[in-house]
Amino acid sequence: MGKGGVMVQDVAARHVSRGFLAAEELSGRLLLTQLATRALEGWCRERGIADGHIVVRRHDAPAAEALDPTSLAALGGDPSGLTFRRVDIRLAGITLVDAANWYFPERLTPAMRERLRGDTPFGETIAALKARRTTFFVGIADRDAIEAAVRHGDAAAPIFEHRAVLALADGTPLSVVHERYRAVLVR
Repeated sequence: MGKGGVMVQDVAARHVSRGFLAAEELSGRLLLTQLATRALEGWCRERGIADGHIVVRRHDAPAAEALDPTSLAALGGDPSGLTFRRVDIRLAGITLVDAANWYFPERLTPAMRERLRGDTPFGETIAALKARRTTFFVGIADRDAIEAAVRHGDAAAPIFEHRAVLALADGTPLSVVHERYRAVLVR
């Protein structure tokens, strides 16, 4: 028994699950929004991780990754014309998310295509199109993996992944994104 009749292991158990519970909370928040970057900014500000506006660091000429069958189906089943973009989603120099994005450039305006060559997040770039974000996959690392990452300061460890399709109001798909959120978000 510790002070006040609280068992020390109970306190430790509550502390150990904090990272996992935070991952579940953040994942849930992101599922409720159409613009993940704004939700991330708020989360980081609230938790004292960083403040400011999200930017991306675009990987130059990344090797295109093959789409899994579910992601390909979300895009209508035909990969013809897709462009691949890999970015790190960052705030105040801290990488929060590793993202892979497959999109149809011909469904975007020339100005949008140009912005995607820089450091503007995809969702922000296409905001004028009023695309709907529909998440079709959520995967959360197991509790022990998240807690180990938090305990050992492994800020880059993936804690959960979202996969989503962005589509126009008429259902025409624009993009599929795979986002891997890092442990720095739940420290």
